[in-house]
This record gives sequence, structure tokens and C-alpha cells, in this order.
Amino acid sequence: MTYRFELPISVRDYELDVQGVVNNAVYQNYFEHARHEFLRFIGLNFVELHNKGYDAVVHKIEIQYKKALMAGDNFVVKVAVEQEGPLRFIFHQQIERTSDKVVTTIAKVTTVFMNNGRPIRPPAEVLEAVQAHQNTAGEV
Repeated sequence: MTYRFELPISVRDYELDVQGVVNNAVYQNYFEHARHEFLRFIGLNFVELHNKGYDAVVHKIEIQYKKALMAGDNFVVKVAVEQEGPLRFIFHQQIERTSDKVVTTIAKVTTVFMNNGRPIRPPAEVLEAVQAHQNTAGEV
């Protein structure tokens, strides 16, 4: 998997559970924040899409926890996206701890676009932005 978007983040103390590691629910926040920043990076705005009647929603998420993040850890969330069929986008994401390059967490997030609660084909502007990003050379 080639990840061509990365978002650096640091663990915040309030994200830790009683064992001193990042609570498992917090990883979903990391992944979601990275997806939104990815959309912005490729020229899309999540709020503007909503205002146009297009809501990108998570249909399914699979997370594999490999190693724990702890207080003081810096990490990057990596993002790659592919279209699956006419309605779905699959976001492949991973978290890599900066200090030792260890992959701590892997996610596969299936998203769909909705309008008035019904699935729709992705808007042309989304398809074009994703395609343009996939056609650019090099990693970010």
C-alpha cells in the first residue's frame, strides 16, 4: 500500500486510559481527523460537501491494534484511498510511531456518500479530486 498523505499528531495526556496507553476509542478520532485533513489536502471541504447535500459517512471500520501508543508519543497517520464499486471509497490508514517507525495501528474504513439518508454515487468533484491525487507522483 502506498500512502501518499501523512498527518503528524502527538498523544495528549487526556487520551490515556488507566493503564497509561491511548484508549482504543481515541484511535477512531485520529483516523477521522486524518481523513478530513486528507480531503482538505486534495481540495475538498467536508462542511461544503454537506452544505451541497453530500454527506460522506462511515459504513464500516476495521481496526487492528498492534502496539500501544503512550504519553509523549509522536506519530503520523497515513492515508490512502481507493474507490470500490460505484458507491464506496475505502480508506486504508495506519498509525506509525515517529520515534521507531513501528506501525501501531491499521484501519480499513469503508465510506459512502449519502443524500437525505440514501446512498448516492460520489459527486463528480470528489471523483475528480481523488483521481487527481492518485495521479500525482511522489509521497506527501
